[in-house]
Formats: sequence, structure tokens, C-alpha cells
Amino acid sequence: MKNLLFKGILVLFAAILVQADLNGQRRGQYIPGQYGDTPEDSIRCLRNLSLYGDRHRQGNFEDALPYWRVLFNDFPIASRNIYIWGEALMSHMIENAETEEEMNAYLDTAMMMFDQRMEYYQDGRFGDPANVLGRKGRFYLQHNRNIEEAGPGYQALEESIELSGDDPAPAILVLFMNVTIGKFRAGILDSEQVIDTYSYLIDKIDSGLEKSSDDRLYNARDIIEELFADSGAADCDALKMLFADQVTESPDDIDLLNKVNDLLVGAGCTDKELYLTVTEKRHVLDPSARSAINLSAMYRELNNNDQVIRYLKEAIDLQEDEVERANYYFELAIIANQVKQDRQLARQYALQALDNNPSLGRAHLLIGGLYASESNCFAGHEDADFKNRTVYWAAVDRFIQAKRVDPSVASEANRMIETYSNYFPDTETIFFHGLTEGETYEVGCWINETTRIRARAQ
Repeated sequence: MKNLLFKGILVLFAAILVQADLNGQRRGQYIPGQYGDTPEDSIRCLRNLSLYGDRHRQGNFEDALPYWRVLFNDFPIASRNIYIWGEALMSHMIENAETEEEMNAYLDTAMMMFDQRMEYYQDGRFGDPANVLGRKGRFYLQHNRNIEEAGPGYQALEESIELSGDDPAPAILVLFMNVTIGKFRAGILDSEQVIDTYSYLIDKIDSGLEKSSDDRLYNARDIIEELFADSGAADCDALKMLFADQVTESPDDIDLLNKVNDLLVGAGCTDKELYLTVTEKRHVLDPSARSAINLSAMYRELNNNDQVIRYLKEAIDLQEDEVERANYYFELAIIANQVKQDRQLARQYALQALDNNPSLGRAHLLIGGLYASESNCFAGHEDADFKNRTVYWAAVDRFIQAKRVDPSVASEANRMIETYSNYFPDTETIFFHGLTEGETYEVGCWINETTRIRARAQ
């Protein structure tokens, strides 16, 4: 009778402790076998839970260890704190191990702890392999910094990232890139593997950003790009060796082209031939005003003005914004004047710029400058000297119009007005040619502008 009474007390006591632990952890439903299979098991389990928790909260990890071992080995689902607090416990034991053999034994135990967490908690994030493997890899690498022995931690991180799908952990991505570069510098990995890893991680981040605009992912991308650029694996020659033939063989593979483009940009190789090739092929597959302008700028650096003109014209055709289109026409006008030395073509482009943006004062300044440079437009004509001076009336008209439509160029316009007004014919010359100041006058040559007769200041 006494034996039955004692057993009843044990069962009641175990039930009370079970409920207390459940409330403390807010775990919800009781899990069969959570505290053992018998009342005696439950007493033993909960006694160790209590002693483990007390020692842990006091920071007395050495004394907490035996109780933790009992829970870990015999009651693996008694409490999540076996695993949550277990990380701090194992960290302490590893950091205070007296021998390398002892340190490695604790590290092995920690790895088993993460594996067991995944085994017994398969529902929810607590036991989610992507989450736990990330923690496992980070823990291992934190406590074994020998890059030549980083394999288990590195593999755990890789598996975590793969399992994370489109919800990668930013910190794990950065750590994986860091360790990859460390293995490369130690001669364990080659540059191609580093490049592949970089591309893989950037793709992961892009997938994550499609799902959620998480600032942590943007930050991770910035860090990974910086790490890659400084790695030594992102050498322009190495990228050329790896991808030049692929780009040639697969000119229509937009994914490949985008990947190589990002790698070249990240490595600072935008002045290389391969980048130009990739940019052109991407433009063919997906033409835009922006890509055309980028190509025109690249060819400007190479002094290939025919290609600059070609891509500026493509940009004009692709650009819907009139102000931007006016800027492209203005660039063509400058090239026509300075490179082609074709003033009439330069004026044509400048006028087209004004058609798109009448407030573009620079275009009026350019046209005025073109007229002013025609100091010998009427060579061989009767009264050539006088007629050559009439071009300055048309030039000054343009300078006046420039500051009227665009106050930002007023200073330059005023300077040019002052300069070229001095080249107007004097009063006597105007009178000699039977003209009157203030009347209209048609400037000939290729200019063909109607202007007003003015005399230079005496």
C-alpha cells in the first residue's frame, strides 16, 4: 500500500513539474515521452532540468555540464534550452579546454547537438535545417579558425544556404563568402570556385529581394561585392580567361551575359574589352536608351567617334524623354563640330536638340559659336569684308536667345555678346552700303538667318 502511495506521489509531482516547465517555455501541447517513459524518468529528467537551469543562469558552466549531458543523452526533447543554452555551454567549454584534444571533443559534441536538434525538432523554425545548419556552421568556424580544417563548418553553411530557398540568412551569406575567400587565399580553392560562389550568392540575394525588400539583404550584397572585389580572385585577366570563350560561344544567353556583366562591374573591369563585348551583346538582346548611351561613352574613351555617333543615334530612337533626347542631339552637335568639323551638320543637330528642349541654352550658344567661327564665309564675294562681318549679327542673336531661354548660361552668353559685338561693322560702313541700323537683314552663306542691322560701339 505504501509502495502504491509513493508511486502516486511521484506521478503527481512529475505532472506538476511538467506543467511548470511547459508554462515557462510556452511550448503548448505535451509531447509523449518528453520527460521519459516512467514517473521515475520524469523525476530524474526534471531534477536535471532544474539543476542545469540554475547552474546555467549563474554562469557556472562546469557544474551545469553533467546535468546537461544527462538531458542531452537521455531526454533530448525535455526542453529547447538543452540546445539554446547548450551553445553558450559548449562555447565556454571549448574556450576553456586545457588541451587541443579536449577542445576538439567539445567541438564534436557541439556538432552532435546541432544534428540532434534537427532530428528531434522537425516542425517549425527551431529545427528547420536551413536555420540549424547555419548556426552549426557559424559555431564551428567561430571555434576552429584554422582555414585548412574549416570543411565541416563550410559544408554546413553551404547546405544551409541551399536549403534556404528564396529566404536566405544575410549573415550566413556573408560568412560563407568570407570563408570561401579564406580558402582561396590558403590555396584550397581556385579563382573559378570563388567566382562561382560569388555569382551563386548574388543570385540568392536577388531571389530574396524579389520576395522581400530586406535592408539586411542589400547590406549583405554590398559586403559580398566588396569582399569579392578585394579577394584577388576577381582579377580582370582571370575573368577574361574564364568567360571570354563562353560569351563568344553563347552570345544570346542573357543570363550568362548578365552574370559576367555583374562580375566585371564588381571587379572594376569596366575599362576592359570583355566588358564592352558583353555590354554590346546585352544591348542587342535588350536594347535601351541607357545601354546605348553607355556604349557611346565607352567608345568615346576609345576615340572611336563613328561608334559614338552610332550609339547616340540609337539612344535617340529609344529615348522617350524629350529633355534627354535633346541632350543626345547636343552631343552629336559637338561631335559634328569638333571631330567632323562639319558646322552645318552641327547646327542641324543643335536645332533638333532645341526642337526637343527649347530651353537648352547651350544649343543656342553652340549655334552662335558656329556662326562666329565663319569669319571667311563670303570669301570671293563682292563686299566680302562687309558680309563676313554680318555673320556676327546672327551669332549675337543666338547668344541673346541663349540667356533668354536659359538663365544658367547668362554669364557665358554675356561674355560672348561683348566679344563678338566688337566685330560688327561700324556706322560709316553700314551707311556706305545703303543700310540703316535697326532694319532687318538676311545673312547669306549657309547661315541664312534673318537678323537686325547693328553698328559696333564707338
